[in-house]
Amino acid sequence: MTSPDIPAGTPAPAPTIRQLIPAGLPVTVQLSGAGRHLLAHRRGELVMMALLVLFLVPAGIYLLMHSAETVHSRKYGDMNSGLLGGAVLVLLLGLLAWLPFSVVRQLRPVQLAADADGVYVRPFLDKARVLHLPWADVESVYVRNWHGPQLCVKPRDARIEPQFNLAKQGDAGSRAGVAVAQKRRMKKLGTNIHVPIAAAPGTHADLLAALRYQSAGRVPVETSA
Repeated sequence: MTSPDIPAGTPAPAPTIRQLIPAGLPVTVQLSGAGRHLLAHRRGELVMMALLVLFLVPAGIYLLMHSAETVHSRKYGDMNSGLLGGAVLVLLLGLLAWLPFSVVRQLRPVQLAADADGVYVRPFLDKARVLHLPWADVESVYVRNWHGPQLCVKPRDARIEPQFNLAKQGDAGSRAGVAVAQKRRMKKLGTNIHVPIAAAPGTHADLLAALRYQSAGRVPVETSA
C-alpha cells in the first residue's frame, strides 16, 4: 500500500535529487534510436512538421517563382516575394533540423540505472533532475503506455509525486491543457516517475528482468510488458 500509517500533515520527504546518474552501475538504460523515439513518444510533433511541410513548401516555392511581385503586410509594408519565399523555406529547414537534434540531445544522458541499493530515474527525460529511490522506497515497477511505452517506478510515498508534475506555464488556456495532460498521465501510468523506453536497447521484458534481479524480491516488478 502507498504511504501506510503516515499521520496527516506530515511533510513530504525530500527525495534524493542528483544531476547525473552514477557511472558503472550494473543496470543502465541509455536510449538510442532517435527515429524510434520520435515515432513512439513525439508523434504529435512529427504530425505538426508534416503539416508545416505540406503548407510551407508549396507557399515558399510559389513566392520564389513570383519573385518580381510584392506581398503587402500592414505591419511591414511591401515585401519582395522572392525574399519572403526564401525566408519561409529557410525557416522550415531550421525546424526540420531542430526536431532530430533536440531528440538526440534529449536521449544523450543515461535515463535509468539500478543496483542492489536502489534505482535512479530521470523522470520523463528531465534535463536537470535524477531521482534516487532505495528499493525500500519503491512500491512497484511496471511498463504502461502513455505517448509510447513508459517504464514506471512508483514510489511508496505518494507525496513525492507532485514534485514531478508536468510544469504549468503560459496563459490560462495552456495551464488548463497541462492540468488535463497531468490527470491523463496519472490515470494511465499511476505515477510521475517514468522513463520512455521505446528506444531502449533490448526488450522490455529483459529490462524488467534486470530490475527484478537487482531488487531481489523487495519490490514487485512486472514480469512482462
